[in-house]
Parts: sequence; structure tokens; C-alpha cells
Amino acid sequence: MKTPPPRQTRQAARAVVLTERTSQVLLLRHQRPDRAGDFWLLPGGGRKRGESSLNTVRRELWEETGLALDHRPPLVWKRKHTFARAGLVTEQHEDIYLVRTASFQPTSANNADLSEVGIFVEFRWWAVEEALASEEAFGPRNLGRLLANLLALGVPASPLYV
Repeated sequence: MKTPPPRQTRQAARAVVLTERTSQVLLLRHQRPDRAGDFWLLPGGGRKRGESSLNTVRRELWEETGLALDHRPPLVWKRKHTFARAGLVTEQHEDIYLVRTASFQPTSANNADLSEVGIFVEFRWWAVEEALASEEAFGPRNLGRLLANLLALGVPASPLYV
């Protein structure tokens, strides 16, 4: 009988970064050596010990995109997903915030250590229609539909589980 891989639970925070005028979403193309193919994901990452979800998303936005968040964005989604990496299965619980901003040139210059999560190889501002029509891999998988619903219905009264 094969021994199952070790498991861990991880808390994380991400941001739907949308431009104020055009509602384009900022995504990072992520490349991981232990997975087939690249995928696009929202900026964000794991909480540090003692860190709140809001402080996590602020830190991660600064590190991964150079965006300094100076307000309290609304929490719009919650997500749980499981992934395997380096022989470890992780159940990740994410709080996902909506951040409206002017368009800017993202930079990962503030990110001291990308080795924990993989390699970000590209930033891209995506129109919602592009994400809906694309066959690229996204995290969450149904990101285009989720974005279209968010834009059509506005900020939910309480976070939606996606």
C-alpha cells in the first residue's frame, strides 16, 4: 500500500486588480517546474504568522506588482483549492479582495524570494471578454465568468465562495 503524501493547510489572500476605467484585470503568468504548462493567476499569496488577510494582500500586492494599497478593499470571494507541490499536498484557503486602480506598469522588483512559489514570467492586463474567450489556464479556473458576474452584479453583500 502506497503512503499518501503529507498534507498541510495554508491561508492566503489575493486581489482582483481591476483598472478603474476599462475594467481590465491584472494577472501573472506563473510557471512551475512540477506542473505541465503555465497558468494565469491573481496576485497574492500565503499569510505569514500573525498576519491578517488584509495585511497579506497589501504585502503581496507590493511584492508582486509594486502596487501600494492605501485603502481597505472589499472582500468579494473566498476560495478553497488543493494542489500538490514537491511531494506535499496543500489545501489553500484564499480571501480574494477587489482592488480598483488606475492602470500602472507592474513590477516584481519588490519581491525578494520567488523560489517558494515558482516563477512569474509575465504580467498582463486582460479584458474580461479576453479571459472569457481564452483557452489559457486560470486560477480560479472559471475566472472569466467570475469577473463578468462581478462587473455585472457589483460587490456582493458578503463574500461568495468560488
